Amino acid sequence: MKETRRVSVWYRAGSLLSGLLACAVCLAATGTNAAAAKAKPAAGTQRLPASHLETRLAAAAAAYERAPVNARVDRVWHAVPGLAGWRLDQPASERATQQAHDGKLHCEWKMVPPEVRLSSLPAEPIYRGPSEERSVALMFNVSWGEAYLPSLLDTLRKEHVQATFFLDGAWVRKHPELAKDIAQSGHVIGSHGTGHPDFRKLGAAELSRQVDGTNQIIEHVVHRRVILLAPPAGSYDQRTVERARQAGMYTILWSDDSVDWMRPSPDRLVERVMANVHPGALVLMHPTDPTARALPQLIHRLRAAGYTFRTVDDVVNERPAIHPPAVLSETS
Repeated sequence: MKETRRVSVWYRAGSLLSGLLACAVCLAATGTNAAAAKAKPAAGTQRLPASHLETRLAAAAAAYERAPVNARVDRVWHAVPGLAGWRLDQPASERATQQAHDGKLHCEWKMVPPEVRLSSLPAEPIYRGPSEERSVALMFNVSWGEAYLPSLLDTLRKEHVQATFFLDGAWVRKHPELAKDIAQSGHVIGSHGTGHPDFRKLGAAELSRQVDGTNQIIEHVVHRRVILLAPPAGSYDQRTVERARQAGMYTILWSDDSVDWMRPSPDRLVERVMANVHPGALVLMHPTDPTARALPQLIHRLRAAGYTFRTVDDVVNERPAIHPPAVLSETS
């Protein structure tokens, strides 16, 4: 009887031990499966094979990389700024693509500056940007016409275009709030001198007052450093260019003149600009009624012709307007 009771106890102990071992095995299996599920991409995500990813990145680099363009001095156009290029960072792009798990190519691009920069060239005026990019810069010289500025700013805002405004110091004194509105709207501010003098007829002291004094007026109001000088009526000499460079400024002219100060019809203004536009054009305008009415059509026509927009600050700093795509699908 005692032997039977002892066997029964051992049997129950063995059964309990077997049950505990089975539970341990189940828990271990559950943990392993959970870890595997965590490591495995969720359903519907894709991880590109390494060889396929390398092939697609090579194709993206071939399609979108651009070599930088050196700045140069041209016999006709004087100083022509360079243009930064683009290089695909393949290791960073591989990491970004594999981390995304969406089957798309995530490209990381690095801007490559020119070997010869505009800042290294002798002091020369700038009439245009480089022709290697299909972009234009819209410029407004402002000594009057404040009644039309709100309309111009509204159009530029609606069209998501940043322009460059060259402000007369005397005008800024009279209209500081409008000057602030221009700057706060994201547009670039340059100097148009003070009082619209002929820079060629100024003595050295007065020329310095025009360069430095106008900058002080503008910078006091808009709280931005001014590095661009548009001489009134485009009248300048080499003294002007060199004095501007001493102040850390570039002398800016134009290559496409709207002649809007003659008050043409809006259609005629647009046709004139389009007839003379070219890649790298600096388009000169003023705040006039025809300009305000023509600007929406002009922007649409330029875009339809394949142009993008950049500021004169972009031009002199050799920043491209066109960025390669950050994400490419399988069919891109």
